[in-house]
Amino acid sequence: MSVQAEMSVLGCMLLEESAAREAADKLAPEMFLNDTTRRIFSAALDRYWAGKPLDGVTMIQELPADKNTLLKLAQYVPTTRHIGEYIRIVWDDWRRKSIEIAAGEIMAEAKNHTAEESVELLRELVKQQDLITRANTDSGQSFPEAVEQFLSWAKAKQDLATVKSGYRSLDFATGGFLRQSVTALCARSGGGKTDFALNLAIRMVRRGYKVQYFSMEMPTLQLMQRIASQIMRVDGTLIRDRALNEGEMIQIERLLRTFENGGRLRFVEEPHISLQRLRHNIDLFKPDAVFIDHIGLMERPNIKDSYRALGLISNGIKQLALEKNIAVIELAQMNRQIEGRKDKKPSLADIRESGDIEQDVDYAMFLQPEEEMSDRNLQGDAWGDTRLFLLKNRHGRPGTFQFHWQPQYHTFTEVETRYGN
Repeated sequence: MSVQAEMSVLGCMLLEESAAREAADKLAPEMFLNDTTRRIFSAALDRYWAGKPLDGVTMIQELPADKNTLLKLAQYVPTTRHIGEYIRIVWDDWRRKSIEIAAGEIMAEAKNHTAEESVELLRELVKQQDLITRANTDSGQSFPEAVEQFLSWAKAKQDLATVKSGYRSLDFATGGFLRQSVTALCARSGGGKTDFALNLAIRMVRRGYKVQYFSMEMPTLQLMQRIASQIMRVDGTLIRDRALNEGEMIQIERLLRTFENGGRLRFVEEPHISLQRLRHNIDLFKPDAVFIDHIGLMERPNIKDSYRALGLISNGIKQLALEKNIAVIELAQMNRQIEGRKDKKPSLADIRESGDIEQDVDYAMFLQPEEEMSDRNLQGDAWGDTRLFLLKNRHGRPGTFQFHWQPQYHTFTEVETRYGN
């Protein structure tokens, strides 16, 4: 019975510090299937990581309502030498329960998926369980293995390790979007996120990369209207209203066919896409770079805490980037707090429902037009100044970049190549 093993783990933790360390390293609160033992372990874990005393007396002070259970814990511990076996039982019971729940959910949703999709979800479930097992048994990477990995990386062509944006100063600052990295591209609603993302995507495609664009807010047809406007430098309203003349239509078709023939750009239009569907589509196309427009619209786990739910999505995207060796650019909304501040420069805290986003990403970029672009009716080659703040750069230093945004062409043009703050 898992509850007996859970009680034994807790008893060992209260009796011996080395047992508490082993349990803290290998178990998480959600692995405890009993509500009471889960609550006690969570409190014990908090005390352990905070460096506070961990014993029966301090835990009773922490959880007086669970006094009777805490007093019984010693009865479940004939010896702390068996802590590894108790942890294994708790681990196995949790895995078994997780598999039952996940398999049940897949079967319940089978009617909404093709047979192939259901089989793929089951394969993914098995794969995730294998990864969990390896994580529990792998002792890590030896120094000679780490040396070989580093030398292989250092000798490889740079283009294999990064996805270049084509914006010179941005690529200089970031080294290009590194594979296995996640970038948050943030702006207020109407602040140019999608236009900038499409500019990045087209530039990547022109450099030979395969790009997959997941859109949850805008239909593919509307995205294509923006791309056509961008590559033709034709006012987007003319394309929207289908007011192009015959010559312009011939030219736009010729330019778009060059992208079509390469087959390097793929759109996935799906509202509230889940992590599983995201993974499935990436497995099919095998892109170099993935755009998610935007993360706030993705399907979330069914938990009450919306911040924690978005955090789980963010964690899952980071794992995808690592596993699939891709660069991920996720679009995110900024909250309204910046409007009430005297200093309008954005900060990491301005990411809406940030959850774990700012912790998980390698790069955090914020677009900020210097004036409200919706109030300007830009025509011809007119433009509005827009700054891109690189506030987090895990592989370099932060910086600020100047762009000219022409929303009528859905185009961002780099103004300076200087990399400064």
